[in-house]
Parts: sequence; structure tokens; C-alpha cells
Amino acid sequence: MSLKQVVNSGDYFIIPMSDGRQAICQAVWIGKNSSGQTFKRVFAFCVLSVGNGKNIPEEVSYLSFQEYDGPFKVIFTAVDKLFSGEWPVIGSGPIVDQKMVNLEFHMAGDLYVCGEFVKVLPGEKYKDYLEMAVAGYVLVDRYLKQH
Repeated sequence: MSLKQVVNSGDYFIIPMSDGRQAICQAVWIGKNSSGQTFKRVFAFCVLSVGNGKNIPEEVSYLSFQEYDGPFKVIFTAVDKLFSGEWPVIGSGPIVDQKMVNLEFHMAGDLYVCGEFVKVLPGEKYKDYLEMAVAGYVLVDRYLKQH
């Protein structure tokens, strides 16, 4: 039986990249912690640095990435590599961006705050909120390679 790594919002972890570098990241929301566990297999994180170092930067700020519809800072993906320890936790700290503490996002037009359903959004309001678009691990690696 394999042991699972315990991960909480605020934990820093490392993502080994396909080009030999690593990304230092911070979990900002863990779906399994939401009531009803609607999103128990998904989590959200931000990236602090990409390079050869394995230390948490002294000044925490989140990198931006570019996608077809503009820049973004939050990446949603599956929990498997994080919980298995393949993406090892290296520490914990406060989430510095208040928008990440009470993470608002929409999925298929439903607005959630920290994974808790709030309301159905009218179509014209979708653009006002972060969209939960769950990235596969290959896409996560591609995003990280933007830095």
C-alpha cells in the first residue's frame, strides 16, 4: 500500500519539467477540501519560479502564463502527481494574493468560491471570473516552459 502525501493550500511543491528544470509552485486550492468534494480530483496552483533551483524564493510572487485568450496565473490540474509525492512538497507559507485565498472561478457557467457553489452566472459575466480549465500534465509542462 502506497502512502499519500498530505497537501494543503499554501504548501510549496516542485514540479520536475521534461527539460530538466523544475518549477517551484504553491497550492492555492485543494478540491477535496470543498464540501461535497465535487472537485476532489483537481487542485489549483500558482508558479513562483522556473529554473534549476529547488529553494522557495524569498519574495513570493506568481508568474503569468499566456494562453489564446490572454494571461493567467492559476493552473488547475489533477491531484495524482501531487498526492503521490511525484511533485514533492518542500514547505508551506501564506498565500500572498488575496484573490487566491478566496479563489473564485466558474465552470460551465456555475460560479464557485473555494469550490463552493455560489450561483449560476449569465453568459456575459463569464469573462469576469477565472475559468476552471483543467490542464493535463503535458499542458502543465508546456505552460511552465513559457519561462
